[in-house]
Amino acid sequence: MRLVISYSGVLGGAERALVELADTLGADSCLACPPGALADAARTRGLRVFVLQERRLELRGQRILAAARLTAHAREIRALIDSLDPELVVAWGMRSGLALWLVRARRRAPIVFAHNDFLPGPVIGALVRAAARAADRVLVPSSAVAGDLDPAGRLGDRLAVVNPAVEIESFAGFNGQPAHPPEVLVLGALVDWKRPDLALEALAIARTRRSELRLRLVGAPIGASAEKLSARLRHRASQPDLAGAVEFVGFVADPRPELSRATCLLHCAPREPFGLALVESLAAGRPVVAPDAAGPREIVDHSCGILYPPGDAHAAAVAVLRLIADPLQASAMGARARQRARARFDLTQVRSRFAAVTCPVGQRRSPARPEAAGALALVTVTRNSSSELERLLESVARHLPGTRVLVVDCASEDRSREIALQKRQGVRTELIALESNDGFGAGCNRGLAAVTEPVTALVNPDVELIDDSLLALVEEALRPAGPERLLAPLVLSPDGSRQDSVHPRPGSAAELARSLIPPALAIGRLGPSLGLAPWRSRTSRRVGWAVACALVGRTDTLVRVGPFDERIFLFGEDLDLGLRSRELGIETWFWPQARVIHARAHATAPAFGGEPFELLARARHEVVARRLGPRYARLDDSTQTLTFASRRLLKCALGREAKRERRQLEAIRAVRRSP
Repeated sequence: MRLVISYSGVLGGAERALVELADTLGADSCLACPPGALADAARTRGLRVFVLQERRLELRGQRILAAARLTAHAREIRALIDSLDPELVVAWGMRSGLALWLVRARRRAPIVFAHNDFLPGPVIGALVRAAARAADRVLVPSSAVAGDLDPAGRLGDRLAVVNPAVEIESFAGFNGQPAHPPEVLVLGALVDWKRPDLALEALAIARTRRSELRLRLVGAPIGASAEKLSARLRHRASQPDLAGAVEFVGFVADPRPELSRATCLLHCAPREPFGLALVESLAAGRPVVAPDAAGPREIVDHSCGILYPPGDAHAAAVAVLRLIADPLQASAMGARARQRARARFDLTQVRSRFAAVTCPVGQRRSPARPEAAGALALVTVTRNSSSELERLLESVARHLPGTRVLVVDCASEDRSREIALQKRQGVRTELIALESNDGFGAGCNRGLAAVTEPVTALVNPDVELIDDSLLALVEEALRPAGPERLLAPLVLSPDGSRQDSVHPRPGSAAELARSLIPPALAIGRLGPSLGLAPWRSRTSRRVGWAVACALVGRTDTLVRVGPFDERIFLFGEDLDLGLRSRELGIETWFWPQARVIHARAHATAPAFGGEPFELLARARHEVVARRLGPRYARLDDSTQTLTFASRRLLKCALGREAKRERRQLEAIRAVRRSP
C-alpha cells in the first residue's frame, strides 16, 4: 500500500496535481485528508480516502495554535500509519511533511516529501528543511521552489522537480472564439497572497482605454481572512471605474469553459510556487499575462504570453491591452501556448516522471504468486445490501481481478440481486438467490457448497478490499505441510483505525485480564503481548476466535467444520465457529499482513434501530454454554459484566459518555436473570 497524506482538504492547484498523480503509485494507493473537495475528487478517481480531522491552514501569526494543530495532525497520521503499515508514505505539502518528521522515530516506511510552497519564514523554514533532509525523496513543482528549499544543493539527487500537468487533449473541444466584449480571466483560489486586488487595479487602468473590458474572477475565497478579502474585493469592484465590469464566479469544478471564453488569463501572484492555472490556460490556447518571477517564469515565455514586473498593475494593464488590441497576435500566441503545453506539461509524461522518481523509494513487499489469485473464491451473504455489495465488487475488480465472488442473497428487497447480476470487468459474480432470509450462517454454508476453488474467503458485503493482501492468506493456507487454520485479516474501520476483530477464548486468562485492564490502557506492545488487544499485533498470532466479517481458510477445512451452525440465525456464529474449530484441532490465527475495510452493522443496525445488545449477550451466552458448558457460560457472563463495568467507570472518570457500556451491562444482567 502507498499512502498519500494531505493536511489540506481544499482543491487548489497542488491538490489537483495530487489527484492526477496519486494513482500512478499503484492500484492500492490511498489518500488521507480532511473532508472536502479534495476527498471528493479523489474518490471520483477511485482512490480510497481515509478522512482526517479538518484543521485551519494558517501558520503566520498563530505560532502556538499552529504548533498545536500540527502536533495533533502528527498524532493522527502516526496512528493511521501504525494501523495501515504502508510500504511508502507520501507527505503532500509542508504541514504533512513536518508532521511526519515529528514522528520520524517511529517510522517504518520510506517517506517522500512533496513540498509545494515557498518557505514562510526563517523558523518554519529551518524546520521544513530538516524535514526534507530526513525524507528519502523530496519532490517540488518548480526550480524556484527547489532553490528556495535547498539553496546549497545539499539534497543532491534526492530532490526532484516534477511539474504539475494537465491532460492536453481534454482541452481540444474548448478552443472557440473568445467572448465579446473581451473578457480577462483570473483563475484560482481568492487569497491575499495571490493579489486579486492587483487584478482589479489593472482592470481599472485598462478600462480607461477600453471601457468595454470585463473581468471574471473564478475561484472561491479560502482561509481565515476569506470573508474580509471577499468584502474588500466586492467593495472595490462596486466603485464607479469598475461598476458592472467584474463578475465573481466562485469555484468551478471544470475551468475549461471559462478559459474558452477569455481573451487571456491574468495572473497576479508575485511569488507563485508554480501556477497550474497558467498551464491550463496554455492547454486551452489562451495567452497568459503573469509576473516575471518564480513559477510563472518557468511556465510562460514570450511566445505564449507576456511577463510583467511583479506587483506592477500598470504593466499588467498594458500587457492586457496589447492582447485585446491585436486579436491576431493573441490567437497566434494561443496556438503557440498549446504547443508549449503539449511539449512540457502533458499529463502522461509527468505521470511517468512522478512514478519514476517516487515508486522506487518504497519497494513493495514480496508479491503474491500469480497462481494465488486463481485459487481464491469470495463468498458474501446479502440482505438489503445493494450499495455495500457494489463497493465490495468494485474493490475486488480493482485489487483481485478475475476472482470469483459468490453472492448469496437472503430475499433482499432492494437492488442487491440486480447488483450481483451486473457484469463487471475484472470480477466474476454468481448469484445464489434464497427465497427467504435464512440467516448469515446458512447463507455462508450455501455459498461454500458452490465453491470449487481451494481457498475461500467469507466476507461481509460491507467489506472492501484496499489492496491484494488477501492473497497472503491464500498462500499461507496453501503452504505445503502447513497446518489447518482459520486466518483472520486485519480489519480496519473506514477512518483507518483497527477494529477489535479478534479475541481471546471465553474464560481464558487473557479474557479475564482485559475485563480488569481496558485495552485502551494497554500502551504500545503491551496489549498484543498480554492478549488484551490482539488486534493491535503487528505479527501473526494465535487467537481464541475471530469476527466473521472476513475469514479465510482452505475450502475443505471450512467444509469440515461446517462452517456455521445453522441453528444460530444471527449473532454468535463466529464465536461458535472459533470454539468448534478448536475442538477439531483447527486454530484461528490473526494475520495482519492482510487487511480489509469493514463498515460494520450495515444491515442489523437499521433492522434493530442500533446495536441489539441483549441479542448479542444472549447469543454469546448460549454459544459458550453449548461449546464449553454451563459453568464456563456463567464465568463468561461474570467476566463480561466486569468488562463493561470497568470500562464504564473509566469513561465516567474521564468525563466521557458511557451510555453504550451502561446498555451492555443492562443486557448482560437481563441474560443472567433469565432462566
